[in-house]
Amino acid sequence: MIRITFIIAFVLLSIYTNAQAADKTVSITVSGSGKTQDEAKQSALRSAIEQAFGAFISSKTEIFNDQVVAEQIASVSSGNIQSFKVLNEAQLPNGSLGVTLKAMVSVSKLTSFVEAKGIAIEIKGGLFAINIKQQMLNEQSEVEAVSEMVGLLHEPMQTAFDYSIKSGEPKSIDAQNKNWEIPLEVTATANKNMDFCANYFIKTLTALSLTDNEVKSYQSLNKAIFPVTINYQGFKKTIFLRKQRSLDALFTLASQWQFYTSLFLVKTFSDLIKVSGESLWKYESIDLPQGTSFPTGTSLNSFPASNLECEINIFKFHETKNAKNDPYGRSQNGEDIIFDFPKIGQETAKFSWQDDRTLAQIEKMTGYEINPIGIISQFKHGGYVVYEKNGHGLVSAIIDLGRFKWEESLEQFKQFKFNGYSDWRLPNIDELDQLSKNLNRYGIGNFNKLKFWSSSEKIGSIYILDFYDGQKHLIKSTYYNKILDDETAKIRPVRSF
Repeated sequence: MIRITFIIAFVLLSIYTNAQAADKTVSITVSGSGKTQDEAKQSALRSAIEQAFGAFISSKTEIFNDQVVAEQIASVSSGNIQSFKVLNEAQLPNGSLGVTLKAMVSVSKLTSFVEAKGIAIEIKGGLFAINIKQQMLNEQSEVEAVSEMVGLLHEPMQTAFDYSIKSGEPKSIDAQNKNWEIPLEVTATANKNMDFCANYFIKTLTALSLTDNEVKSYQSLNKAIFPVTINYQGFKKTIFLRKQRSLDALFTLASQWQFYTSLFLVKTFSDLIKVSGESLWKYESIDLPQGTSFPTGTSLNSFPASNLECEINIFKFHETKNAKNDPYGRSQNGEDIIFDFPKIGQETAKFSWQDDRTLAQIEKMTGYEINPIGIISQFKHGGYVVYEKNGHGLVSAIIDLGRFKWEESLEQFKQFKFNGYSDWRLPNIDELDQLSKNLNRYGIGNFNKLKFWSSSEKIGSIYILDFYDGQKHLIKSTYYNKILDDETAKIRPVRSF
């Protein structure tokens, strides 16, 4: 379901240590990308170093804001990386390279190296707590990894389908036979990019999955695990994730399926005409119900609207029976998520509607043509692009932080880092409005028609936006009215670029 122009920059921290060894090391599985093989590896190794440093030495990010020091820290020759092993390497459709590797990072040498630079550091507890840290780091890095993967699949998904169109016999819709409707049906079929993308998806989630020993550990701690089953061309595999937010990211991918499959433009062939002595076909875009424009600002009146009849299937849920007795200790809500990837050439969606025409128009028509639109919504700078002008704009994170009261909302951004960026913030009410119009309107972002907090205030009240109807609401907080104290809403991080 997906063609890829991306790189996954995920970091799954699978950390261990030898208590007797003087040189403490951690094993970190990371991914990176670049124009060359070496650049991709260096990108991954830098992620490994930064994750290890933040986990075991200091939470301060100032060191990595110094490009010179950061590059020296991430250098293999510095001794901070003891060794690494390439687990997966592939050339992506855009020509760049993606690599997943397991790196052995020396925490002891990293500490000495940074101290030698005259930089004060904070040792974050003792390494004896490594088992606890291992789980916490694996959980956080998993969420970022899955979110990064889903975001980076966003653009390839928009070019992963071929389209065909069929028209039926015109039917009169008035007594005078002046107006007619022509039944149209468009079928979306998975194209050749599907195999590459499905396999990349499988390899990524397999690398992130809990091992058998980790599953047992989570069971013993009475912690939930979250199964994801993947079906593709006879291959079936169930992997186990650690966090609900990881599933939320996968739900975002699934929720955008109609958007991905409906990116086509339908035109009609009219009579053959002559322009400057040359024979040319005259094209005419057909108007579909509720025609609109895309987030990029490209005006296309043939975007399949929500009232079209549509048959779609990418994933399905099923209840896990007797979840409490499940030997794998599955998710607390008792549900599995299953991704069924279509095979190349498999029909994945159908759209049908009526093309209204006058008799005079029908007499000139010779047929219909359908073309894929291509990429119209981008993922970059850590999120979905909401708008962009002159190289600057706004992006939205692909998942929510959760539902909170207002006083709790701003606390969620303290030391919050996501998809490689630490400057995420709460959007103001105008930015939320842009998220509603430019993303949610097209089924992008999995906003689920919920209410979201903004950072905008007016006379002691806070604005929220209802993504169900796009309406702005002031939530009051006064001595006599404690609505704000009890109101909860979702948080969707944004950042400017």
